[in-house]
Amino acid sequence: MTDQHRVYTKVLKIFKGMMKLSPPGHVVTLAMMVTGIVLSRNAQLSTMSSEIPAEAKEKSIEMRLRRFVKDEKIDTDVIYMPFARQILEALSSSPLVFAMDGSQIGRGCMVLMVGVLYKKRALPIAWIVYKGKKGHTTAQRHIEVLEKVLPLLPVQSEVILLGDAESDTTEMLLWIRENTNWQYVLRTSPQIYAQDQPIGTCPVQKGKVFHCSEVAFTKNGDVQVNLIGWWGSRYQKPIYLISNIENPYQACKYYRRRYQIETFFSDQKSRGFHVHKSHLSDPERISRMLIAACLAYIWMITQGIAVLASKKTGLIDRTDRIDKSLFRLGLDWLKYVLKKDPHFEPSFYFQTLEAIVNVRSRIGNKILINLCLSSYHKFFIGQGTYQRISPIL
Repeated sequence: MTDQHRVYTKVLKIFKGMMKLSPPGHVVTLAMMVTGIVLSRNAQLSTMSSEIPAEAKEKSIEMRLRRFVKDEKIDTDVIYMPFARQILEALSSSPLVFAMDGSQIGRGCMVLMVGVLYKKRALPIAWIVYKGKKGHTTAQRHIEVLEKVLPLLPVQSEVILLGDAESDTTEMLLWIRENTNWQYVLRTSPQIYAQDQPIGTCPVQKGKVFHCSEVAFTKNGDVQVNLIGWWGSRYQKPIYLISNIENPYQACKYYRRRYQIETFFSDQKSRGFHVHKSHLSDPERISRMLIAACLAYIWMITQGIAVLASKKTGLIDRTDRIDKSLFRLGLDWLKYVLKKDPHFEPSFYFQTLEAIVNVRSRIGNKILINLCLSSYHKFFIGQGTYQRISPIL
């Protein structure tokens, strides 16, 4: 049995246990896409098809994948939402820190992504794709993607939203105030007015943090924000933040993590699946392709966490320290087990490293597998598209 066949059959078996799509062939196609993306590390449909084991010709497989991304009846949110909700449930014991950012994808398109941060990585939660070039987008698009996140949140969860200078719009700030109890830290431009003067005129000293509470943001002054000027000693210029967090140092500490969504884009692009070279140019088709790319990403992150929990990093990384990211650990572990171990199982059920280690220390691996089986059933039953799920450890 080839490596391609081993991976595909296991992914397909898991997806059949998790999903009930109409027509059922969509589950098969999605398993093909995830397999193709992971093994080829490429999101171009023709390249994916070369890694999918099937009796049909590669061109026929490619056309099947193309029909999937073209199918207007396929709802990206319906398929991906249960995975996103499960990730947030797993992280809900601590504040959920979201980062929002845009990146180029496909031909002439942009993706606006919201990811939840965990161990220097951003796990994809919701996205929209639109025609455009890199640069500022509209407040309506930011609100649209945040509206996708809102129903996924666990009850009474604490949320912190991080964003760059593209997201510092009055419209979005009003939406946050009127529809959520979220905290936020957003970068803003020094040219924007606060208290009737440009923010860049604030007296910020190098190596210091300047803070001004309850200032009127923009000339209209529709929103009151806490203004922060932060000039790190290693940088030539200060950056300016707006927040509703009272402690400016806490706000800066949160904002320091915003870069982690950049690691997600680099993993999906040059360091991983090369989604920017998919050759797709229609936003809806790219969005459907991202279902498979994001599921593949969850698999690799989950696998990387499992490698850390089992203390097997030395088999694929340095023995004196861990240099590789969770994503790279997952990719390299798959490559390792395909060579060394005939028994492996993909996983699309996210668990934190801390949760796995704590449970294993108390009850052992065999009981943990049964406990995870129970958790799979409890979470996914009643999720609509998702009927049941198998243990995947």
